[in-house]
Amino acid sequence: MEYMDEKIIGLINELQERVRQSKESSKDENEVLDSFVTINDEVIPFEEKSLFGGRLRILLPETFDSMPSEIAALKYPSEKRPGLIYTNESTSINIAFNYTESPLDDTNLDTFKDNMVQVLKHSQPIAQWLEDGVKDVDGQRIGYCDFIVPTSDVPVYILLFFVALDGRTLLCTFNCTEEEMKEWKPVARGIMNSVKIDFGEKGERDI
Repeated sequence: MEYMDEKIIGLINELQERVRQSKESSKDENEVLDSFVTINDEVIPFEEKSLFGGRLRILLPETFDSMPSEIAALKYPSEKRPGLIYTNESTSINIAFNYTESPLDDTNLDTFKDNMVQVLKHSQPIAQWLEDGVKDVDGQRIGYCDFIVPTSDVPVYILLFFVALDGRTLLCTFNCTEEEMKEWKPVARGIMNSVKIDFGEKGERDI
């Protein structure tokens, strides 16, 4: 029993030290997520999710669940709402996936990103634009843009990123309130950087 107590205390001390180091370390937006992050003294574990028939792998918080359809209908009133939405308990932080019919491959990702930014700036003229670009993460090209949108309730931070999946566009959207942005923006970037697309043999997609 004494040995077990010492082992538990050791594990607790190790976790506390990792939390302390996490607080002290600078938050690099390009950093790959670890197995957990610490936000407002809360340790949030992450796990790799396999989505779209195992074709997409991405790190998401273990505490996030699929958003119930009735809540999704309220938060995303358009009939073209994302087909898959993960959310925290209060539904203030959401990660949505929309596998569209829009054609896309790596060769036209830059053009698609530029067109996407133009459309969004036209549709959201009072949004505060932060950044956009195309990056290579472990051989996977990802387009992205982020901005803050005023709403009737509170301003919302949005990170939109997209990849080519079987010649079509997979849109991924992270959003949280502006108040939560300071802590969650680096996490959102880490989630984006964790994206992996699985291919079949000889580089061919296996669907």
